[in-house]
Amino acid sequence: MDTLRILKLLGLIIFFILAGMIFIHSLGSINQDIGRHIKTGEIIWQTKHVPETNLFSYTEPNVPFINHHWLSEVVFYILNLFIGLKGLIIFKAGILLTTFWLLWRSVAKKVEPLPFIIAGLIGLLVILDRTDVRPEIFSYLFLAYFLFAIFQAKYSQKYTWLYVVPLVQLIWTNMHIYFILGPALLGLFTIDRWINRDPDWRLIAKITGLSLIVTLINPNGIYGALAPFNILNSYGYSIVENQSILFIKNYGILLTRINIFILATILFWLSFIPALKRHGLKSYIFEVGTGLAFTILGFDMIRNLGPYAIVYIPIFALNLQSWLFPTFNNYRIKIGVYIVIIAICLFSLNAVIKNKFYGWAGSGDIFGLEVSAGAEGGVNFVKDNKLAGPIFNNFDVGSYLIWKLYPDQQVFVDGRPEAYSVDFFQKIYIPMQQSPESWHKYSDQYKINYVFFDYHDITPWAQTFLSFISQDKNWPLVYQDDSVVIFLRRTPLK
Repeated sequence: MDTLRILKLLGLIIFFILAGMIFIHSLGSINQDIGRHIKTGEIIWQTKHVPETNLFSYTEPNVPFINHHWLSEVVFYILNLFIGLKGLIIFKAGILLTTFWLLWRSVAKKVEPLPFIIAGLIGLLVILDRTDVRPEIFSYLFLAYFLFAIFQAKYSQKYTWLYVVPLVQLIWTNMHIYFILGPALLGLFTIDRWINRDPDWRLIAKITGLSLIVTLINPNGIYGALAPFNILNSYGYSIVENQSILFIKNYGILLTRINIFILATILFWLSFIPALKRHGLKSYIFEVGTGLAFTILGFDMIRNLGPYAIVYIPIFALNLQSWLFPTFNNYRIKIGVYIVIIAICLFSLNAVIKNKFYGWAGSGDIFGLEVSAGAEGGVNFVKDNKLAGPIFNNFDVGSYLIWKLYPDQQVFVDGRPEAYSVDFFQKIYIPMQQSPESWHKYSDQYKINYVFFDYHDITPWAQTFLSFISQDKNWPLVYQDDSVVIFLRRTPLK
């Protein structure tokens, strides 16, 4: 084996080690969704039924709720029983590493390792904030499989992997709401093959149709299949991950992540120029159409940076192959470039292990299996002192309270805007934090006995609420730690 081949193999190995280490990071968002996912998975496993209403809240318990990630929650619940939260971090890293391996295999016959590694390094930076233990990690895996199957069919004429796609689609439909991306990719591929007069385009169209049909196989039928199109219609509460790139940039938050995304996108579309010169638009319709669709999705919502990165990596690698390598044939120069890229990977790996990488990338994560305590101290205080509800809590900590207190106590609200009516947020939840008058009205109406509040909530109404309740002698502060505060009603309502 000559030096160049050794460097190619070594580069890939070190890149995948780097990716795996990046994915093994702290579970800092413990106050948010993971607890609710585990609790819901427990309920589904024990009852063999997917709840159809908002059973966790006493304020709006009868609001219909389509659980589009119920199967992921069952997986998280079972795994947590056997391997705990630290084990879930390792499991998540394995899912993401498998995702990246599929992306490599999808283009391995068309590109050298170097363009893939370059694309992969940029993709890692884009996806970094979307690598927590959450149901969307399964979407990344399935999205990568779809790309693998499509590129195998397009570039190697191997259709075997496409035959499995409807089964993968069935599982995906019940694991995360991004499942609609599967049929969308297949639709684009069908158009690509039809325009290029591929005699197998009808087969691809049939697989696309079957994949669409199996989306109906979920606990909510047609309503579950249409959930990706309707879910935001009932959002009465804005959350950061649903905001657009430009909106977030104007507010001056997540600037490092946004700047990385914008730079990556500029490079991405510049790379199409030589690729189109080499392939022509006609034979590159899938790549251009997919790149355009996911770029729009990325700019539309922060949460879409994950799937954007998954699509970005193989297509950018293909483009780089067209861009760099037709005129990049000098053996010594290639060796030099591989040595440089390996050095960058090793430098980054060292930075990850020493917990410098995440800071450079604008992330608050920490390398390792650390699980933050979150609201654990506050919950222990509630249990030790036998504080009875009803409870008033803010949006950010509701899922943790569901995990630790349900069914003994229900929450006021949790991190699922779609599980509550628009009027609840706009006429009750937000107003009662904006003025003492509204707070007194609704706290009496709901007979609230104590307040459990994550004071890192940056919304203006949360800050207003904390300001006035901390001065209300009828609601003395009885507990405070690094995460939450608890206020207790001085005179319980009868």
